[in-house]
Amino acid sequence: MQTSGEAARQPADLPPGKPDRRKRFAWALGDAGDKTRLRWPEWCALVLYAALVAFAIPYHEPFVNEAQAWQLARTLSLASLFHTFIHYEGSPILWHFLLWLMVRAHVSYAGLHWICGAIGTAAAGVLIFKSPFPRYLRLSLPFTYFLIFQYAVVARNYVLAPLMLFGVAACWKKRPIFVTILLGLLANTALHVAVISGGLAIVYAIEQMRGEGGKDAGRRRELLCCALLLIAFYGFAAWTAHPPHDLAMTRVRGESRPFLVSAVQSLLWGMCEPMLLSAPFWVVISLWFAARRKIIYLLPVLLFGAFCGAVIFNWWHVGLLVPLLISIMWMNWSAPGSKPYEFETAGRVALAIMIVSQILWSGFAIYYDHDYAYAPDRAAAEFLKPYVKQGAGIAVTYVNKGKEYQSRAFPVIGILPYFDRNIFVNTPYPFWYWSSQDPSDARFDAAVEAHVPIVLVAVVNQYPVAQPDLDHPVFTSLAQHGYRHLATFCGTMPQGFKLRFNMCDVFYGLGTENNSENGGRR
Repeated sequence: MQTSGEAARQPADLPPGKPDRRKRFAWALGDAGDKTRLRWPEWCALVLYAALVAFAIPYHEPFVNEAQAWQLARTLSLASLFHTFIHYEGSPILWHFLLWLMVRAHVSYAGLHWICGAIGTAAAGVLIFKSPFPRYLRLSLPFTYFLIFQYAVVARNYVLAPLMLFGVAACWKKRPIFVTILLGLLANTALHVAVISGGLAIVYAIEQMRGEGGKDAGRRRELLCCALLLIAFYGFAAWTAHPPHDLAMTRVRGESRPFLVSAVQSLLWGMCEPMLLSAPFWVVISLWFAARRKIIYLLPVLLFGAFCGAVIFNWWHVGLLVPLLISIMWMNWSAPGSKPYEFETAGRVALAIMIVSQILWSGFAIYYDHDYAYAPDRAAAEFLKPYVKQGAGIAVTYVNKGKEYQSRAFPVIGILPYFDRNIFVNTPYPFWYWSSQDPSDARFDAAVEAHVPIVLVAVVNQYPVAQPDLDHPVFTSLAQHGYRHLATFCGTMPQGFKLRFNMCDVFYGLGTENNSENGGRR
């Protein structure tokens, strides 16, 4: 005899009595159109995603950009952060504010990365369970490189972008206030994300005015209030990111390449491998939107490219196009059972090629970060701990490797989260001070003349090197002052199937025997 509890646990569409195992199994698998049913393939995909992120995080060595934001939030009052130092970062303050709250809640530097992994997992969950895509897309898109690695394992402000973009897509046809708040928060995440937010805001306004919003007076008033709120969000982002007069960042205006070359590269670099495949990919995607008479939805993509043509961009910036593309396709995906549009098959094939390329990138990145050093700072900090415990002074300098990477001694900041204070004698703050008034170089010369026990030289190369060139004038000058090479630790970032952006921490000490070691492989 069946109990009332057993009957309650059966699906509503199964008749009372003896359970039908085949129907129960079909119910558990669920249907894309039934949001109330449990869907085991989706849950398995989400668990696998979370497991891969959890596997990757302990082996990831945070690099300097992760450390800089953490050090600012860790050491400054909220007033100093808002009114002074955030203006040197070239970024709105939302991420730094969240870090400031985490630090005050006693979250550790390692804990930050687990929180970022949770944010990435939440974004994957929204994509898997809420998007209108067929199952093969919903279960594969979260494993693309930028969603599972760059915006989940690497703890930077960009980790917020996928979750917010997917939220915008999910709310696109609902009340404007939800879209407004999410777009406003997006704009305060990062400047490249702010450009995307602005493009989406223009598209949303056009769509609303074409529809009911342009006919109903009450709806127009609501849209006007939302527009004013969004302008306030944008104004706040512009104020916090506005650079001071003494900003010393060397590449804010981008590289020396022509505007069009940079703009096109930003659209192609982070989509497919080889990169040339990205050109036909965007052609097919454009035709896909044009067939739906929704080509206006590519405006955020074009604005992003134009922004990158004028302003510096890097690998972690171009990846923003992946969650953006997912979001705008989400907004325009055909309802189940509707007549397919022209270029439907071509669009799905293009997506499949992009997904396969990026899943392979994901595997390479997780493998590389597991077996090799992504950044040198964790190993360098371990090397320094005995010297710091003894109270030895440590001075920092750098080697410039061409105009592209003139970041001065900024990379050494990646070491500081592992200590409870600023351990460098010549830097004025426990973070990098991007001011032309920064006294670090002058103080370094004085520290060497005073025979500071340890010197740390930051070296950045575009591509990986086995060992930095110790014949560089910086190193020969140290040798002339009686310093000897102690150790070298290097780390390199995987970008697609390539290794780029190599950073090395090179240590010299007074009157010490050469004890060279390399932290590039564990």
